[in-house]
Amino acid sequence: MKPTDPAGGPHAGSPARRLLHFARASLALLGAAFVAAQFGALHFTLDNLSNFPVQFAAAFLPCAAAFAYLGDRRLALLSAAGVALSLVPVVPWYFSGTSEPPAPGARTVKLLVSNVYVHNRQHAQLLRLVDREQPDVVGLVELNSRWLRKIARLRASYPYHFEIPDEEFVGLALYSRLPLANARFLRVGDTGTPAISATMKTPDGEIEFILTHPVSPLDTDHVRRRNAQLRALGRYVGSLQRPVVVAGDLNATMWNRNYRAFAELGGLQNARAGHGIGPTWPSIGPLGVPIDHILATTPVRFRNFRVLESIGSDHLPVSAEFSLR
Repeated sequence: MKPTDPAGGPHAGSPARRLLHFARASLALLGAAFVAAQFGALHFTLDNLSNFPVQFAAAFLPCAAAFAYLGDRRLALLSAAGVALSLVPVVPWYFSGTSEPPAPGARTVKLLVSNVYVHNRQHAQLLRLVDREQPDVVGLVELNSRWLRKIARLRASYPYHFEIPDEEFVGLALYSRLPLANARFLRVGDTGTPAISATMKTPDGEIEFILTHPVSPLDTDHVRRRNAQLRALGRYVGSLQRPVVVAGDLNATMWNRNYRAFAELGGLQNARAGHGIGPTWPSIGPLGVPIDHILATTPVRFRNFRVLESIGSDHLPVSAEFSLR
């Protein structure tokens, strides 16, 4: 039985009183951070906070449990409301799916995308994953010259390829069993960050395939550059006259306002819709956030989105199958 003071609350100095003080302080900080995260346009820190609704929900939950244990019904309900509000943008990703079977006679294309992490030296893990999954298309991010040497055998399995290595964090490589035309270095906007674009000849028609990696949101300037690239890329996708698939590490979750603007400008759907949020970074399973994406314009059907096993990177690879309507 919890010790109480004459007013009916936990007795001063008791463990229950200390827990109450801690839970109240935690709830106040969490509530302030959650509200601030809704105003990401004001500061890059708030913009980054908007990527963590699941983590907010996970933090509100023990507050609710603590207040329920201590008998503070009002704060328990307030904490539970924090859990519910945090999960409002999350839950639809488990139910509102775009996955559907391919049209009769259509052939699916399997895509694997991975941020390999430029300093990761577990090259063999990626090769084993590709051997096991047997994707038709492989898109790799943060690829440097060492990675190119270590995975050179992919060129034999994927005769159509285009590589832009970089010794920092913006190297890219695209490998395909399907013919690629006009594969090129694509620079959208004035951000200085490259992307790869190529016309891919699928069994049911041509698509434009874009592999991209906007800069990480480390400070105000990086966030500005990432947002500029996302918006420019969204406008570019929206201007194309053929179906488009966009893949890569976008450094933004589906709940970030800049991701939403990008998807709306490009008319893009996310392959993970209906499959859950699929956390990919950091590579710690359900505690991560979903920043590695596969998206497409509406003529494309998606199915079988999956987050794959670790290859030693700080990101988890993702895979999906797509076909043209």
